[in-house]
Amino acid sequence: MTKLNERQRLILLGVLQDQRRLAAMPWGDGLGMSRDALGRHRLRVQYAREGMVAVSLEQWLGYPPSNSDHVLCCREYRRLEGMGLLKRCNPFGSNRTTHLKLTADGIRVAERLLADEYGLDPDTPPINMDELQFDIAELLASPLPAE
Repeated sequence: MTKLNERQRLILLGVLQDQRRLAAMPWGDGLGMSRDALGRHRLRVQYAREGMVAVSLEQWLGYPPSNSDHVLCCREYRRLEGMGLLKRCNPFGSNRTTHLKLTADGIRVAERLLADEYGLDPDTPPINMDELQFDIAELLASPLPAE
């Protein structure tokens, strides 16, 4: 497998974290949101349950992304898609990438990255991302273990 760079690792881990966090959220009427906010929340949860999450560069990077960050990450989305690790999506029908979805291989790679960082066995059941609090920027500051 091709070695992943820091941005690629960041994207894979960010998508995995967001997908699991959002998919586990409730979406009933008792959330205390306006009908408009509830509708947007339900769409995010529905997309996450389908494996698709909105691009959240600011959250993944830990700082507001510059124009350069946007361009560099867009290139990495295409590279990761070429590697078969994710799919670029737009549920609204445009060619612009607004959402990302990990493929089965992408999920395995992202789980392996997370497992390597925390010394977990990658064959254990999926990690509950709400219980495991971590800072992606800190995680990426450490070198990727040699395979």
